[in-house]
Amino acid sequence: MFKTSLKIILALVLAAFAFLYWQAKVSESVRPAVLQMEAAPSGTDVTTIAFGSCNRQSEPQDYWPMISAHKPDAWLWLGDIIYADKYGIDGIPEQYSIQKKAPKYAAFIQEVDHVYGIYDDHDYGLNDGGKEYEHKVAAKDHLLAFLDVPADAAVREREGGYQSYLVGEGERTVKVILLDSRYFRDAVVPPTKEGHRYGQNENGDILGEAQWTWLETELQKNEAAAHLIASSIQVLPEEHGFEKWANFPNARKKILALLNTTRPNLPLLISGDRHIAEISQVNVGDYPVYEVTSSGLTHSYEKADEDNAYRISPLIGVKNYGLIHYVWKSEGPELLAEVRGIDDDKRLASLSLNQALTAADKEALSSTIYASFNMPTALKPCPQSPNCVSTQTDQEAKKHDPIAYTGSMADAKARLMKAIDGMPRTSLKTEADNYLHYTFKTRIIPFIDDVEFLFDEEAKLIHYRSASRVGHSDMGANARRMGKVVAAFEAAGE
Repeated sequence: MFKTSLKIILALVLAAFAFLYWQAKVSESVRPAVLQMEAAPSGTDVTTIAFGSCNRQSEPQDYWPMISAHKPDAWLWLGDIIYADKYGIDGIPEQYSIQKKAPKYAAFIQEVDHVYGIYDDHDYGLNDGGKEYEHKVAAKDHLLAFLDVPADAAVREREGGYQSYLVGEGERTVKVILLDSRYFRDAVVPPTKEGHRYGQNENGDILGEAQWTWLETELQKNEAAAHLIASSIQVLPEEHGFEKWANFPNARKKILALLNTTRPNLPLLISGDRHIAEISQVNVGDYPVYEVTSSGLTHSYEKADEDNAYRISPLIGVKNYGLIHYVWKSEGPELLAEVRGIDDDKRLASLSLNQALTAADKEALSSTIYASFNMPTALKPCPQSPNCVSTQTDQEAKKHDPIAYTGSMADAKARLMKAIDGMPRTSLKTEADNYLHYTFKTRIIPFIDDVEFLFDEEAKLIHYRSASRVGHSDMGANARRMGKVVAAFEAAGE
């Protein structure tokens, strides 16, 4: 009798744990009942261009709605749109089709006004390949077909995949210049340094005569208020041992000299390829040249640790994408470039031009850019179930006091984010000027819970709401969690 009872109890316990784990799994896919940030009309005139590289078409493409939330006017592919070199030239179109039909990417390109791009090696069809590739003409054609480049476009009438476009109108125009670093590139040479993949081809070239002439003409026109020059491989860094312009030192000197000579309006280099992100600066005499590298979208070099004497940002090893905002003002355009994380949309690095490179300047410019987003004043109400606490509820059992702060909202926000980032199993999902949305994963049974923060700058208060996605009772878990968050916030200010 005792053994039978023990078996029944054990079966019930196992069934309960199985149910809880099933509920925890369900919580991962439940749409959270949180604020949805949407763009609102604003007097601020901003052009935003997003870019990225290194995207495996076989990996989840869940990040496109996050990028879309920034309302980019254009998306730029900087190479390795797909990884298709192992499929042969005839297999590349099918791999492009897989990417194009991915539901969230398909929705994204319907929302963005312009999608432009250039290949790197894995979508070119030959790993680290150059002009020796026998199928380079077909590789170019497959790229242009994927991008829906019109049949009468100039790029279809010439050798190579280099292109230029104007984004915007009149005095508020950005010229996008996409360089082809594959089609005409000379051979790479063996390394002379330990740990390097390649050495320096002292007399080798990257762009080829026709593309150099075209690039000089494009820069000399200076017809746009800003110029965005895209290369699939890095232009400025010299120290790492992988593919880069510095493997062809004469070509690197030539492009820097060309920028110095032509001095186009508000120029910025962008690049991909490396599975890392960073911002670099080189001074050509008194002329500064900046480069933002963003890579990769689906995979990255998380243990990256390499030298770059020109780096002026952190070295970023997590998955990432890039944003460039042009703020149009009467005295001329301001530029803010950002590298943001794929997993949490957190800003990882930024660069501002036409002003001192200070955190205060960049934060002020960021506030101007994101002023076009709604400034919410209230969190969603708690449900009737007891698994929620909030500072903005009329349900007495769930009501908490808001967090008071002194100083600026930006400082309080940074302090809160630092406190939460130091806590285990947390992930930032949405960040706006006065709003944060995190998910917290419970330790033993991995339930996903949502925690929101709303900043009231006038009252110097932080309101919050912590709620479980599934279930009925949380046995006080949300209340305990918020007690820890408040304590961590207060400790971060000591």
